[in-house]
Amino acid sequence: MTDRDKTARDAAGNGTAMRMSIAGLAKSGAVAGVIKLASAALSFAMFVTVAMVTDGRQFGLYSAAYAGASLVSFFASVGQQSTVLRFWPQYAEAGDLPSAHGMMVRSIAVAFAGVILSSLLVVAFGFAPYFGEDTVEWLPLCVSAAILSGALAWSEFASGAFRAKGALISGLLPRDVVWRALTIAAVLALRFEGIKISAVMATLLTAGLLILSVLPQTAALLRDTLGARPPPLSDGQKAEFNTVTMGLWGATSLPPALGQVGTLLVAGILGPEIAGAVFVADRTTRLVLLALNGINQALAPEISAAFYGGDKAHVQKMTSLTALGSFAAALVILLAFWLLGPLILSAFDASYATPAIHTVLILFGLGATVAAACGPVELLMQLTGLQHSLVKLLVAVNVVGLAVTALLTWLLGPLGVGLGTAGTVMIATIWEVMICSRSIGINPSVAGLLSAVRPKRTGFVPRDHTA
Repeated sequence: MTDRDKTARDAAGNGTAMRMSIAGLAKSGAVAGVIKLASAALSFAMFVTVAMVTDGRQFGLYSAAYAGASLVSFFASVGQQSTVLRFWPQYAEAGDLPSAHGMMVRSIAVAFAGVILSSLLVVAFGFAPYFGEDTVEWLPLCVSAAILSGALAWSEFASGAFRAKGALISGLLPRDVVWRALTIAAVLALRFEGIKISAVMATLLTAGLLILSVLPQTAALLRDTLGARPPPLSDGQKAEFNTVTMGLWGATSLPPALGQVGTLLVAGILGPEIAGAVFVADRTTRLVLLALNGINQALAPEISAAFYGGDKAHVQKMTSLTALGSFAAALVILLAFWLLGPLILSAFDASYATPAIHTVLILFGLGATVAAACGPVELLMQLTGLQHSLVKLLVAVNVVGLAVTALLTWLLGPLGVGLGTAGTVMIATIWEVMICSRSIGINPSVAGLLSAVRPKRTGFVPRDHTA
């Protein structure tokens, strides 16, 4: 753990404010961005090395197991990675450390229960006769995927708990860097020995090394939380915890889950070859939001502490400056897509470097650039009591968006995918900014730099807002 991590955690432990300067936020965002960039590179390398020690069929099964485990993990944590980011800074800012630790105890229990229940459901799915008829490894593959989904969910929660206390590097490194590096090293050792392994063994290896990577993090979290011997939460605190958790559960699990549905939709309409190219374009587009996602890692506890401490002006300034920085970075990457798109796509497969897929990449990039200009709007909604409004908006926009995208895909092919997906992203993020502006008087977009913090307009406050 770095000195900065120790200082931040000591501040949280003493109930003092963890307010950062603009320079401090920029530095933390840059550090998180570097870690996330390293994570993306290591993730790519991890899949490449696993492919080296499995044959084509087994790697296909491993990919399916990994994707399924990832999908389950979005729901398995019960949104607790965001719940701790909401409540710990809020209580620490007020100097109420007993309640902060009591909340953490409850959050740990909920996350653990979610992990166990979801893992058991995946194992039970392994006994489904229809799905396993053509796959002899079906049951052991489901068991290994269950372990991996639990490990992914718990590691995400542990990361959120550390970041809530201001320990950014300690929160990110185990899952984003250490785990992937260990997996690559282990698989390369198998490759050196000329050993081929099955999909089940590859999945178990991946899951086991993730568990090993987050063990120190888990031990420290349990030591600090249980060692504080916090009193039980009050009935009002429990009710607020439950209400916020339900909203955050949907807000954090629906977007990635709907993304998986979109990929399946494209595959069903255009076939697996085009779907693979679109999938590559979609994953490449995530580079546009790399700066925003990096800064968000440091910004989350800052938003919660300042907002519930009554300093909305600080939240306005931080979120709008984040939007400005992420928008500038997004424009640079979008320009790179425009000039070097075919070269970037051909790095995955030469057949992907077509004008149609390049156009899809540009359209995806435009949608992501608008999202970057809107700033950390979803994070702001999650942490300021607007989580239920966010869930309703995401469901409404994405259901309509998927239907429109399906129609456009059927009519226009890959171009329809780009238009439908980019349009959905733009509408959702702009709508989210409007809700924040009207409900809490904070505009987290680039435009927010030109506006002062406005008082909350009672006619537009959603029912879930509790500030």
